[in-house]
Amino acid sequence: MPVWAYTLASHVPADDRFELQLCDTRFDSLEQIEVVDVALFSGINQDQNSLIHAEAALRQRFPKMVSIIGGPICWSFNQAGDIDKLAAFDHIFIGDGEREITSLLEHISAGRPLEKVISSAKRFNMAEARPVNRALLDSTIDRYYGAVLEVSRGCPFLCEFCDIRILPDNNRPHNKAADLIVAEMDHLCRLGVRQVLFACDNFIGDPRWAEQVLDALIAWQQESGFRPGLYTWLTINLYRHPRLMKKLRQAGFDLLFIGIESFNENSLLETAKVQNSSIKLTEAIREVQSYGFIIVAGLIFGFDSDDETCFDITLNGLRDSALLSGDPSLLTALPGTPLYRRMKLAGRLRQVRYGLGGFKYQTNFKYLMPQDHLINGYRHFIRRYNLGAYQYSRLVAYMDLVGTSKNFVPLHRGGYGEIGRFLTMVLRNRRAVLLLGRRALKFCAHPANIYYALLGLLLVARHYRISGRFSYFQFWLFAWSNSVLKYQDITQDDFDIESVGADFDIHNVMPLDYEESADEPIPTNKTSAQLRATGKQLHALIKRAGLMDARSKQGEV
Repeated sequence: MPVWAYTLASHVPADDRFELQLCDTRFDSLEQIEVVDVALFSGINQDQNSLIHAEAALRQRFPKMVSIIGGPICWSFNQAGDIDKLAAFDHIFIGDGEREITSLLEHISAGRPLEKVISSAKRFNMAEARPVNRALLDSTIDRYYGAVLEVSRGCPFLCEFCDIRILPDNNRPHNKAADLIVAEMDHLCRLGVRQVLFACDNFIGDPRWAEQVLDALIAWQQESGFRPGLYTWLTINLYRHPRLMKKLRQAGFDLLFIGIESFNENSLLETAKVQNSSIKLTEAIREVQSYGFIIVAGLIFGFDSDDETCFDITLNGLRDSALLSGDPSLLTALPGTPLYRRMKLAGRLRQVRYGLGGFKYQTNFKYLMPQDHLINGYRHFIRRYNLGAYQYSRLVAYMDLVGTSKNFVPLHRGGYGEIGRFLTMVLRNRRAVLLLGRRALKFCAHPANIYYALLGLLLVARHYRISGRFSYFQFWLFAWSNSVLKYQDITQDDFDIESVGADFDIHNVMPLDYEESADEPIPTNKTSAQLRATGKQLHALIKRAGLMDARSKQGEV
């Protein structure tokens, strides 16, 4: 669900001057649009070509229309110095649009000129947020699996690769009022919505606010009788808050996306992911999951501190922590981040086009790990990860963890993942039906997969004391078959990546002016903390490389 459109529409004056129409190109044809004076576009970097194509198609039909593009793509392109790649649009808006949208539309309506590039450096105050536009929402909600409700922006942490921290005043939480969140939830549930994603950068960035929201949700559920399944994004330091974990379960949360990133402590230290590196990660994951949560784990390969052992370390970490899922990716230097700046200073950036362009993986900087080692290691990870025996071992570990846990809090209903709702939506869409059929064929092409899937079903059936146990089986099988669909046949040709040359000076992993050139809109003490963490680990990496080189030369002598 394009929550940005519903949100921005709520800040357009509700008078006779403006008539709104939503066109989601995943469902709607541009030809369905009968008239347009102003077209607002949004997307991410990979959407560049489709956005430009859509603007050109509308321009051909409506030559006098005014087109404005905003959203993440504009911020990212501007940080990368590529804003000219969006020149096809009449205006490019960078920043939060809620406060500016009325002024923009009034300028256009009155024929007053606007700058080509319009920036709003100040973050929108989420305490001033309005309910989403009900007319657009009510008329289109049935097309989507559940709903998306934005509840917060910003995150206080300092990961080197993350572009959340570099947005103006975004290195801290900006939160919606709890009563507005409840009111939005009530409206969604009365529309028949039963699954809601709480969109945010980190739901527990402000734990006190998070608890207020949970208390309000629980009270509303008791009063209204609604029990929606909930899913959100947060950080692993949740394990330090047992009261929050209990209330999250009582409120209906069963899926939590957490950026685990790596089980290699050196890689976590390198990227200053202190919330992960300052703890025994497997124990923290097990503690969170002991309440009954499924952690949807983000995984990253390609840190400078990674070596060929990182793939097996991750496989072992997934098993030991009883994670049911783990979606792997390769590290990318997002424009504007400290990682991007470090790679640029070191001369390690690559010129690649935006979008995947036929590759599953196309990344924009040169890795320290040799290209073939990284590709072969990734493919090795996928082969082992998709094996039925390995998948089954993790399901056993998870069910044993939850089945013996004194922390377990049962849900009042099935949770965010609802197979019946999913299949109902799939059957409405021919392309989705074909994709589901392809998933089933690829999964069943290996008889061992069927054997371990049935074994998993029997295992879960035996854990009859665990409330909602079949929802865990359902998620496990879905995540496993999804990985088979996406990665089973991955080949060397699916990668467009590159590594540094043999003549690369290891000292350049920490360029001399990396610290001096740091200039972010966050407190300097926080910038310094990230620089210290990253610098300490990279200097240790340089030292180890020097020792290895010295030993190699001694061996040659």
